Amino acid sequence: MMHPPVAPATAILPALPRLRSVLAALAGFLAVLAIALLADQTLRALGLPPPAAQPMPELGRQALAAWLRAGCLLLAGLVARTAGARRA
Repeated sequence: MMHPPVAPATAILPALPRLRSVLAALAGFLAVLAIALLADQTLRALGLPPPAAQPMPELGRQALAAWLRAGCLLLAGLVARTAGARRA
């Protein structure tokens, strides 16, 4: 009985961790984009930021926007880490 050669399968295995890393980074980027856009739209619906192309003079609103962006980055980092985690 003939067995298929093993070499092609073992040639693919070293590329899998690199592909997983690239996909995790892409998932993190997409998560940042989606979460930030959703947060911006939520803030606009609440009437917190001024209209586009106008400065936001209140320090409290600037701080809220900065903390919201930091939260978006944190959540997206968790998405990227989860997407890139190795499964044993």
